[in-house]
Amino acid sequence: MNKTTLFTSVLSTTILFISSLTSCDGIIERNNEPLDAAYANFEEINEKYHSDIFEVKLFCETEVTHSSSPNPIRIFPSVNDQLIVSCDAEKNDETQSNMLYYKINSKGITEDTLHLSQNKYWPEFIDDFIIFTNDEKAYYTTWPQDGDTTTHAFKVLNEDLSWTGEKINQKIASAKKDGKYWFLKNVTRNDHYYMQFFFYQNEQWQMLWQEIPAYRSIDSSEDAGRYRDDVFWTGEQDPYLPENVTFLHFHPEEKLKYSHHIGGGSPGYSVKNWRGKAFFKTKIGDRDFNFFEPHIAVEKERFDDYKNRFYTVLEANYSALHFRPTFYISPHGFAFYSSNSQSMYLIRKK
Repeated sequence: MNKTTLFTSVLSTTILFISSLTSCDGIIERNNEPLDAAYANFEEINEKYHSDIFEVKLFCETEVTHSSSPNPIRIFPSVNDQLIVSCDAEKNDETQSNMLYYKINSKGITEDTLHLSQNKYWPEFIDDFIIFTNDEKAYYTTWPQDGDTTTHAFKVLNEDLSWTGEKINQKIASAKKDGKYWFLKNVTRNDHYYMQFFFYQNEQWQMLWQEIPAYRSIDSSEDAGRYRDDVFWTGEQDPYLPENVTFLHFHPEEKLKYSHHIGGGSPGYSVKNWRGKAFFKTKIGDRDFNFFEPHIAVEKERFDDYKNRFYTVLEANYSALHFRPTFYISPHGFAFYSSNSQSMYLIRKK
């Protein structure tokens, strides 16, 4: 074997060996350029986040998967300048309908917690009250207002269905005109249809029974849910940044192949792209809050005017996941953060 042949053979073997190493982890190419020094002090959002200004704590977690409950952690405003956080507390079949509620004051401190089972009664939050209803009964507590979980019964009207249609209509009209709250629920029992009219009038919760000739769907303008305004929820499936987050920089680390699964019977497709660290900022109170996220791929194409879309790519040849760093930022200088459905962090100034 002459020297040229030997060199060619060794070179070919080396290339095959390197290719085999590359194919093992799916990495096509690596970037050896150092990170821009301006971003060296950025950190991931977790309990190890170190800052002279902010502290980051895991606020709540749930074991519920996105497929069974897409948005299991939610935030909504309540009375006394408070927020209430609801977190799905399901851990097994016995706790399938359990919920945890946290009452948060204007300093971002948890004032109270409430663990509820929803097996028998469905809770509705209406300002000072939690209303519990089922097809037979209803009661309420004043936990949002004062932390009291004492149950109070509704005054029940027309339970024997003896009222005339005119009397029923007059009562409903009066409650809608003068009452502070009202909502409807329908009940089907032994092929008979009923409407429950709940209302708060003269500082008393009441429920009026009415038999109706056929099932009637309840509009969103008539149900109790209209009194609760969710301002934040985990598990948003959106690759675009929210308005209160600014993209600063992307540092590529590995080029690899990954896939997008569209769903709905449509075929997916593969992409070769760079994965690395993405750097962002938001503003909490009057201070910038900087952070980065690893394993991010950034895409932009003509169809959406070249807007940045962000994906988490955990492994080569795997399906990409939407990455959306979502913040609820309180005007009182603290924030809640989540980028998935199952956990949420509290960020406060020290």
